[in-house]
Amino acid sequence: MQNQVFEPVEVIAFFHKLELKIVRFKWKNDIFNVTKINSKWKIPQGNSFVYHYTVICEKQDVICELSYSLEDFKWELVQYDSLS
Repeated sequence: MQNQVFEPVEVIAFFHKLELKIVRFKWKNDIFNVTKINSKWKIPQGNSFVYHYTVICEKQDVICELSYSLEDFKWELVQYDSLS
C-alpha cells in the first residue's frame, strides 16, 4: 500500500461468535463499506496492544489498513491503495 495517512476514522463494527466484524468506516466525509477483512495482527504498545486489520472495500475499489488502539480506544486509517 502506498497512501499512508494515519488519520482518525469512525468505525461501525460488531462481534459475532467472538470474532470482530467491521461493517464500514467513515474517513473525512466518505463512507467505506467493508466487504471482508483480509488479514489481522496485533502489535504490543506499552502494557497494551494495537490491533491492525487489512480490509477490502469493493464498492470503493480500495484496500485499507485500519488500526485500533486498546490504550486510547481509537480507530485510525493507517494506509490505503486501489484494488485495480
